[in-house]
Amino acid sequence: MIGSIVSPVLVGRASESAAVRAAYERALARRPVTVLVSGEAGIGKSRLVATVAGTLPGEPLVLSGGCLELGAEGAPYVPFVAILRDLVRRLGRDRVAALLPPSGSALGDWLPDLGPSPATYGRVRLLEEMLGLITRVSEARPVVLVVEDLHWADASSRELFAYLARNLNDGAVLLIGTIRTGELAAGHPNRKLLAELGRGGDVVRLALGPLEHRHVVELLAAIDGRRPDRSRSERIHRRSGGNPLFVETLSDADEASAGDLRSLLIDRITDLPDPAREVLSALAVAGAELPDRILLEVGGLDEPRQRRAVADLVGRDLVVVHEDAYAIRHELIREAMYASLLPAERRRRHARYAAVLAARDADDLALAEHWIAAGEPERALPAAWRAADRAARQNAYDEQLYLLELILRSWAEVADPPRLIGADRTTVLERAAAAAHAAGRSAAGVGHATAALAGLAPESEPQRVARLLGLRGQSQNRVDGTGIDDLERAIALVPAGSSDALRGGLLSALAFVGIGAHRHGDSRRHAAEALDIAERLDDDGLRAPALLVLAALDGMDGETEPAERMFAEARRAAEAALDVQTFLTTFQWEAALLESTGRYGPAAELAGAGRREAVRLGRARSRGSALASARAVPLRLLGRWDEALRLVEDTLAEGPPPLYGAFVRLVAADIARCRGETDRFEILLRQLTEFALHARGAAEVKVEIALQRIAWALDQGDPALADRVLGEQLPPASPQPDVVMRLAALGARAQRARRAAAPRNRGVAGQCADRLAQLAGVADSVRAVTPAVTAYRRTFEAEVADTLAAWDRAAEAWRGLLNPYETATALTDAAAAALTSNNRPGARSRLREARAIAAELGAAPLLTRIGDLTARGRLGEDTDAPAPNGFGLTRRELDVLRVLARGRSNPQIAEELFITPNTVASHVARILTKLGATTRTEAAARAHEADLLSS
Repeated sequence: MIGSIVSPVLVGRASESAAVRAAYERALARRPVTVLVSGEAGIGKSRLVATVAGTLPGEPLVLSGGCLELGAEGAPYVPFVAILRDLVRRLGRDRVAALLPPSGSALGDWLPDLGPSPATYGRVRLLEEMLGLITRVSEARPVVLVVEDLHWADASSRELFAYLARNLNDGAVLLIGTIRTGELAAGHPNRKLLAELGRGGDVVRLALGPLEHRHVVELLAAIDGRRPDRSRSERIHRRSGGNPLFVETLSDADEASAGDLRSLLIDRITDLPDPAREVLSALAVAGAELPDRILLEVGGLDEPRQRRAVADLVGRDLVVVHEDAYAIRHELIREAMYASLLPAERRRRHARYAAVLAARDADDLALAEHWIAAGEPERALPAAWRAADRAARQNAYDEQLYLLELILRSWAEVADPPRLIGADRTTVLERAAAAAHAAGRSAAGVGHATAALAGLAPESEPQRVARLLGLRGQSQNRVDGTGIDDLERAIALVPAGSSDALRGGLLSALAFVGIGAHRHGDSRRHAAEALDIAERLDDDGLRAPALLVLAALDGMDGETEPAERMFAEARRAAEAALDVQTFLTTFQWEAALLESTGRYGPAAELAGAGRREAVRLGRARSRGSALASARAVPLRLLGRWDEALRLVEDTLAEGPPPLYGAFVRLVAADIARCRGETDRFEILLRQLTEFALHARGAAEVKVEIALQRIAWALDQGDPALADRVLGEQLPPASPQPDVVMRLAALGARAQRARRAAAPRNRGVAGQCADRLAQLAGVADSVRAVTPAVTAYRRTFEAEVADTLAAWDRAAEAWRGLLNPYETATALTDAAAAALTSNNRPGARSRLREARAIAAELGAAPLLTRIGDLTARGRLGEDTDAPAPNGFGLTRRELDVLRVLARGRSNPQIAEELFITPNTVASHVARILTKLGATTRTEAAARAHEADLLSS
C-alpha cells in the first residue's frame, strides 16, 4: 500500500471558507441562506464544504446527499433520499418518525421504515413535509444540508432544493449546493435554477478558481511533509493549471508522463491490482456509494479479498469510507475508471449490478437505466414501467415522463413489449400525455396524446378518447391559446349522466379555455354545468375551476364585488383539492380584474402575492411567469417602470412559456417606447411580431401588439401607418372594455395627427371624419363604467374635441388612477390647447407639472415635446423684448418670420405658434415694416440674406 497523496489540509481557500462561516452565522440567527459553490472538476468544491462544515461551531448536524449522473432523469429526489437516510441513521428511526405527521408521511414513499405514506398526496405536501422535518430538527441542533453535484439534479430534486432555499425561514439551517462548471448547456433547466436562486433571497455564490503557485507549494508540502524545490513546484503548477486534484495526482506521478492530466488518473487506475480494479469498477458502474453487503455481490470477490482490495483503494486515496458504505473519492476518478472499461465489460457489470438491485428492490428507480446500459431492454422495460408508477405516486412527473419515454424509445427493440409490462403502447402514450401535462411539458403532451389517439376508436372507447382529447386540448392551449375543438369533441363523447366527474372536468377546462378565446357566453354555460356537477358530487377539485371561470366572467360584466367573493371561494376550494394550477390562476385573474378597474396598486400586490405562492409551490416558470405579467402591467401603469423592468428581466431569464413571455415583453416594449429607447423597442417588437406570426390564438397579445404599433407609428410621425394598423383592429377582437376604449382613444389621436399633417387635404379630412364616426361607435359600445374605462373615454373625448376643458377632465381622471405617464401626456395636450387660446399662464402651469412627471419617469420623447411646446409658446422668456438681430425684431416676430418663410398662411402660422390669425396679421405687418419689405416673399428673402432663420 502506497502513502497518501491527499493533502491533510485545505489550502488557498481562506476567503471562501470565511464566506461559508459567515453564512452559517446568519443561518444560526434564523436568516435563510444558501451557499452555491461552483468550479471545474477537481477544483476542491467538496473538500471546501467538508472541511469548513467539520469546523463550524455549535456542532451542527451535517447531512449530505449527491446527485447522480446515471439515472438522474428517471430517479426523483435522489440526494434528498440520501439526506433522509443519513438523518435516520444519525437520529434513529423513532426520533425522525416522531417529527413527521402522525397520520402518515409522504416521506414514507422514500423510506418505508418511516411508516406507510398516505394513499394519495399532492406534490406540495412532500415539499412541505421535508421543509418541516428539517426545520424541527434544527430546533435542537443547527443543520447543514449539503447537496453535491447540482448540475446532475433531477427535476424533482431541483424543485425541492429551490423550495428549501426560499422557505427555510424558521430554522437554523444552512443549505449548500455544489455545481461543476462546464456541465450545463445554455438552456439546461439546472442553469435556470441557479440563475433563479441568484435573484431571490440570501444566496452566497463561491466560484472556486485555480490555486496560485504559493498555494501549490503549500499543498505539495502538506502531502510530502517537506517544502518542494521551486522548479518542481512551478512545473506542477503549470501542468496542473492550479487544479488541486491534478496537483495531488502529479505529486505522485512520474514527471515524464505524457498525455493530458486526466490520463494520469487513468494511469493510476491501470496500475491497480486486479482485486482493487474489480472493486473500483463495481463502484464506478453503480455511480453511488455501496454498503459492504452489496459490494460483495457486485464486485465478484470473496469477503477477505474484498476487504484487502478496499483497504488498498482507501490507502491510495481512490475510495473513501462513508459510515457503512464505500464511495469513489472524486467524480473524475469514477469517470476515468468508467471510461477505462471496455464496452462489453461495462455491459456485464451493469447487468450484474442491476440483478443485485432487482433482487433487493424491484421498483428501484435507477434499475431501468442499468438494464439499458447492460443492453437488456427486455428487463429494462418492466423496471421502467414500475419505476414510472412509483414516480407518479410521488408526483415526480418529469421523472415519470422520462421513464415512459424510455419505454417508448425501446419499444421496437423487444419482441413482445405488452407482455413484459402488461400494457399496450397506447396505454404508455396515454400515461405519457398525462405526465407531460402535469409536468408543464405541453408540446410533449400534445405529441403523446396525438399518438395515443391514433390507436383508439371513439365508438368503442369514448371516455378514454375523451380524456385524451381533453389532455391534448389543454396542452395545446398552453402552447398557442387554441385547443377548443379538442375539448368540444371530448365533451360530446361524454353525455350527461355517463361519467359526471370526467364531464365536469372537461366542462371546466373548456370554460377556462373559452375565456381566452372570448367565448364568454359559452364559458358561462359550461362553467355553470360543471359547478352543478361539483355540488352534486361535493368535489372541490371540480368546484374550484368552475368558480374561477364564473368569477372572471362576473368581473368582466362589472360585477366586481361578487367576482371578488367568488375568486376567494375558488381559491379556498383549489387549496383544499391540492389544485395548484387553479389556486395560482385565481391570483392572476383577480389581479387582472383589479387592474382593469383601475385599482393598480391592489392588483400589483395581489399578483405579487400569487407569484410568491408560485415560487413556493415550485411553479415559478409556468404560473409564476403569468403572475409576473399580471404584476408588471399595473407596475407600468403606476409609473414604477424600473421595478417592472426588473420583474420582466427575471421572468424572461426563467424561460417562460411563449405566451407568458410575450405578455411580459409587451410591458418592456411599452416602457422602451415611452422612454425613447428605439433600438430596444424595435428588438422587442420584432420578437413579439414573430410570436404573433406563429401563434394560432393569443388574441389578447395580438391586440396589444397592434396598440404598440399604432403608438410607435405616431411617435415616428407616420399617422397614415398608424391608421392602417388601426383599421386592421376594427371592429375590436378584444371584449375587454379598457382595451377597447384604449384603442378608440389611440385611434382618435391618429386622426388628429393625420389632419395636422395634411390640413388642406379634403380627402384626408373626410377619411378622418369617417374613421372618427366609426371609433365613436366603438366607444359607445363599451357599457362598463370603471375608473380605467372612464379615463380612456375622457381621453377619447379630448382627442376629438381638443379643448382645454376636455384635456383637463382627462388629466384629472388619470391623476385619480395614480397613472403618472397618462397624466403627464394629458397635461401636455391641455397645455397645447391652452396656448391656442393664448392662455399662457395655464399652459405654463400644466407643462411645469408634466415636465416633473416625465423627468422622473425618464420619458424622453414626452420631455422633448414639452420642451418644444415651451419654446414654441415662448413660455420661458419675454417674447416682446427685442432680439439681437439688427432690425429690432422681437423674439415672437422672429418666430412668425421663420414660419412665414416656409410659405405658411396666417391661419397655419397661428396654429403652429398657438396665437390667433389676427395676432399673426399684426406681427406680419410689423415684420414687413422693420425689414423694409413690401411683400411676404421679399421679407423671406431678406431674412435669408440676413441669416435671421437659423436660430
